[in-house]
Amino acid sequence: MAEPRANDHRKPSDAARLLLAAARERFAVAATDLLLPDQARLTEWQRITAARLLAQLVAAIEDDLRARLAAHFEGNAALNAALSSAHVPIAAPILDRAQALRDPELTAILVRRAEEHRFWTANARGDADILHDLVRDEDDEVAAEAMELVIARARRFDRFQEPLLGRVELPAELQHRLVWRVAAALRHYIVQHHQAAGVDAAVEEAATALIAAYDEGETMEARALRLMRWLDRLGRLDGALLARALEEGMLPLLIAGLAVRCALEGGAVWEVLSDPRGRGPALLLRAATLDRPAAAAILLALASRGPLLDGTEEETAASQLELFDTLDEASARDILRLWQADPAYRANVARISTRARASAEAA
Repeated sequence: MAEPRANDHRKPSDAARLLLAAARERFAVAATDLLLPDQARLTEWQRITAARLLAQLVAAIEDDLRARLAAHFEGNAALNAALSSAHVPIAAPILDRAQALRDPELTAILVRRAEEHRFWTANARGDADILHDLVRDEDDEVAAEAMELVIARARRFDRFQEPLLGRVELPAELQHRLVWRVAAALRHYIVQHHQAAGVDAAVEEAATALIAAYDEGETMEARALRLMRWLDRLGRLDGALLARALEEGMLPLLIAGLAVRCALEGGAVWEVLSDPRGRGPALLLRAATLDRPAAAAILLALASRGPLLDGTEEETAASQLELFDTLDEASARDILRLWQADPAYRANVARISTRARASAEAA
């Protein structure tokens, strides 16, 4: 929130309120960061990469909506020119000031994409690629799905091998929420700065058309799930395949494979895998009924590539493997049962638990 300017015509009391709100907001954010335990904090690289991916995503949606709205308001020269000036962001600053992009589900996906990119760039090598091998598979369905994944993976990099995040990357519900937020920001701009009739109808039509064209089945996550499900039907989704996928940097395949074997959705697997206490990976691998060598290989790969797991490589892998050994499949699946519940129910369980813990600590 911007500090009132010297020539601002607001009443003194209103200016004081805005200044107080801005100061409190700054220190509230700082306090939250200071009180987070070290293992719950994002690394600087994760923050920078996630922020860049979010900016790309918002810009892609904004550009599409602005093009549709510019065509609609072709008769309004000033508004058409403003909407057509793609190099000047409109929605992003408004959303930033309103803190409208603070969405835990969106943040989780952004961090997941950052980690997927880091795993891939750290481990990709020319002499081994599980997807390229699967493209040559004798099973036509496996080969076709693997080729679609190769194409989807290519869309995730720019020419400098930096991560990209386009519109076709999110779960449908989250994509829809984000489209409406950007649409609302553009509506705010048009109403505040231009005289135009029928703004709400035009914005709604543009957003609805963009949402209608979205196909969640085109995301890399959806394609990875289809491939893993087909391999599972063929009896080929085993620990060795998942360990190889991770060792070659294909975190999306590990997540999709564990989702299939644990009867979870991909977002739930990622949430458990990212457990800051370090119990999640062992729980998932035990519930997935992987054999010990495969589990050890996966835990070692996760530990060597942090920051998903904390501690030195050997210590982390050893403690995780010990946990894996002490768990039984039934207990692991029972713990993970909550992640099979409706996401809204799970979100509220987490919210209430967090608040209850904060109250107990304050007392």
